[in-house]
Amino acid sequence: MLESGLRANKSALERHHLFPKAWLMRNGVTEQRDYNQIANFALVEWSDNIAISDKEPKVYLPIYEQRFSEEELRKMRFWHALPENWQEMKYKDFLLERRRLIAEVVKSAYQKL
Repeated sequence: MLESGLRANKSALERHHLFPKAWLMRNGVTEQRDYNQIANFALVEWSDNIAISDKEPKVYLPIYEQRFSEEELRKMRFWHALPENWQEMKYKDFLLERRRLIAEVVKSAYQKL
């Protein structure tokens, strides 16, 4: 990533739909403005994004959680504004709660300044 002059075909990080677009569409969320909500995005490595594909969160999340300790997961959930058990939530409930948590993260970061 740091070598000048070398260009990869893929970006190291990609925007990932936490609730994948194809999965949402199969489950009745068909409007672009609904599945492309900013609260539905996270940055992931491109290889993880490909592996996740259109799997629902409760299928792919346990695989990735195995990489981290419980303390690391707790911190990541806070700083990434992910509700507890978000992978089990209904999509619209997830969006509402994640927006609220994003506001808390912004407030906490501001207070650290």
